[in-house]
Amino acid sequence: MSAARIVIVNHVAMLGGAERVLMNWLEQVDRARFLPELVLLEGGPMEAQVKALGFDVHVVPSGRIRQPVRFARTVGAIRRVIRGAGARLVVSWSPKPHFYGGTAAWMERIPALWWQHGVPSGGLFDKSVSLLPAQAVVCPSTIVSEAQRKVRASRPTFVQPPGIPVADYEMNAGTRRAIRESLGIGDRTTVFAFIGRLQRWKRTDMVIRAFRQALRGQDARLLIVGGALFGVDADFEEELKRLVQDAGLAERVHFVGHQSRIEPYLWASDVVISSSASEPFGMVVVEAMAAGRIVLAVDAGGPAEIVRSGRDGILYDGSEEDLARWMGRISADPQSFEALGDAALARARGTYAARAMSDRFEGFLEGMLTS
Repeated sequence: MSAARIVIVNHVAMLGGAERVLMNWLEQVDRARFLPELVLLEGGPMEAQVKALGFDVHVVPSGRIRQPVRFARTVGAIRRVIRGAGARLVVSWSPKPHFYGGTAAWMERIPALWWQHGVPSGGLFDKSVSLLPAQAVVCPSTIVSEAQRKVRASRPTFVQPPGIPVADYEMNAGTRRAIRESLGIGDRTTVFAFIGRLQRWKRTDMVIRAFRQALRGQDARLLIVGGALFGVDADFEEELKRLVQDAGLAERVHFVGHQSRIEPYLWASDVVISSSASEPFGMVVVEAMAAGRIVLAVDAGGPAEIVRSGRDGILYDGSEEDLARWMGRISADPQSFEALGDAALARARGTYAARAMSDRFEGFLEGMLTS
């Protein structure tokens, strides 16, 4: 049997969390089972990265959904890609591209599904996309699946935790030393890291305040790895830098900007903090575990499904005070928490490897095509 051709539609070409999930799958996809072709609704670095894997990419600038002529042209272009590829399935990689991909698939009379990477709020946008034809909605965690069912209970959901190439995160001691030296950080200093987009809902400001509260007089540093993406909360980074200056922490908090590869900063850190109280999954949590780092995450959302508190990480109650308490305890006696990092690595290898994710997702896709 020949490989099933599918068209994947995504609205951005920058590597955010959802796009890393896509790239991890494309690197692992069984090409004897599936041959994906990608439609990007804007240009960007992801286009070259996908082409380097040997897959065809079509850039179709979409404009805004509410522009009817542009919308019709975009759907028409996706329909031509579907026909040219002989595609049997359309996968929209988040809700927005499903407006285009789902409509094109319906007009071409082939099945479609879409990924719901975030926790839907049930607003007009979520209700509108959930009305479009789709055989299923793929969700990264149970919390997202439950929220999606509240939007439209009759729409089937499939929980698919994202996977990562675990071996890529194996500790590199030389890189750890080099990053620390470049930032003026000693070998014995405890390094905490926030890694992610700088958006208010991720509560990076709370991490900085907790660091100030717990670690002002201790040998500890904080890395802020990330920047504003997609034009959201573009002024938040400057607010965070002012907060650091006003707190007198400029020598101890390091802003290193958005990084296309976060592995070096995982290796340079000792503890990785996930501070969002509504994280739909938590790719950085899994990546930190694969690097053998101690994870401090809010006991809510996707991280609460990933981390087994006290066994392979620590879940805190989401408050600044509890985060500061744990940061202080770890900094005061880091050796007593080292076993958590070893257990985290074992969990990442056993549960969140990209190959396992790929096999399960492809089995689901095959089931859709044969049902």
